[in-house]
Amino acid sequence: MTDPTHSLQEARDALDAVIAEIQQVPGFADFLAAPTFGDIAEAAREQPVVYLAAAESGGLALVVRGEDVTEVNLPRLTRESVGARVRGYLERYAEHRAAETGTGGDRTGADEARLGARRGWDEALAEITNWLWSTAMGPLVEEFAAPGVSGVRAPKVTLVPGGLLGLLPLHAAWRPDPSRPTGREHAVDLLEISYAPNARALSAARAIADAVPGRRILAVAPPTRANDLRMPAAEARAARLAFAGGVLERRPTAGRFVTQMATADVVHVACHGLADLTAPLNSRLILAPGEEVTLAMVMAQEVKIRLAVLSACETLLPGTELPDEVVSLPTGLLQAGAAGVIASMWAVPDLASALLMIEFYRHWRDVPDDPAAALRQAQIWLRDSTVQTRVERFESVQEWPPPSVSQEVLNRLALLASAADGTADLQDGTLAEWAAFAHVGV
Repeated sequence: MTDPTHSLQEARDALDAVIAEIQQVPGFADFLAAPTFGDIAEAAREQPVVYLAAAESGGLALVVRGEDVTEVNLPRLTRESVGARVRGYLERYAEHRAAETGTGGDRTGADEARLGARRGWDEALAEITNWLWSTAMGPLVEEFAAPGVSGVRAPKVTLVPGGLLGLLPLHAAWRPDPSRPTGREHAVDLLEISYAPNARALSAARAIADAVPGRRILAVAPPTRANDLRMPAAEARAARLAFAGGVLERRPTAGRFVTQMATADVVHVACHGLADLTAPLNSRLILAPGEEVTLAMVMAQEVKIRLAVLSACETLLPGTELPDEVVSLPTGLLQAGAAGVIASMWAVPDLASALLMIEFYRHWRDVPDDPAAALRQAQIWLRDSTVQTRVERFESVQEWPPPSVSQEVLNRLALLASAADGTADLQDGTLAEWAAFAHVGV
């Protein structure tokens, strides 16, 4: 039998080796290097930074506000409980994805299996986010928020989750609340949450954000296929039109994308991505069949980007046996020169993704210095809306979004309403639609 301790050490050594390789790239000497307390204090001057970690006998949150540090004990956040919860969560997600992508066999049986796996995934997501409230996020909300006070802007916090906690949607943690549309109060209702891999990356991201105006947008969507309802193209078009000077690329090649990325302030990509844990420089965006952009290619361009939006991009990571940080695609983009990244933790249906992104740009075009706030507002709207209120939003368009985008959305919503005989409220309170996306950086 393989010694799990030996295997774990081999994995740790492999990760250290690839981090050392990246640190040899000019300009990346600090890639995932351990920060000093001075680095942490500096990063936490503008908004609190929270280090969140599980341990054998219980977890701990360190809330850093400048040079002040507050400890929040989390006795139920043990390493064993986190490992068990994450394993079950990932297993249910893998079953869901396998059922979604399965082909062949009896159609009726496949549909039943798909629905069953989807229900299992929804249940697993609801269970683990409820558990996250009681074990981690609930005490943090008490540290920051003022529940029951209306009209007060949600406190801004940056989470640095350790180990396997980095795979979980901490912003979606919830407790029952009958007064809310979904019957739940989530952490995102009370806090404006961003994530970061470490303090040095956060400080570097803030410097880029201060220097980049965020006005020139490169939007990339895959070519339209037969019978495609074109929702990724609609959201990419909305992204391009959010600010002046946008470029919409419908037939992207890797070379052209990298060249255009070097002159863009914002990049919106409606595609898939892959994080390669054993070779992080090979982590990549899959623009089209045969057209992939690796982190190494991005790093070679020395880009400075205010925000990279990876829409409908599945960033759930392999290699979950590692005890410490993993090199995710968003983390790599942050190190490559992006001030902020919005990416998803699981695959999202194209309509839900389009609705969220169009609403995100509605808010971000008004307050371009705070993408985390715009994402939070968009997620709360999508979570609490119904098919009818969504239709009303896009029928009453004035300045945003553009009419052509609104019509695409209305056509798709009409199909859903027709399939439900026009009577069902298709907003069911599940987390899968709205909670996948998270903001990393500033």
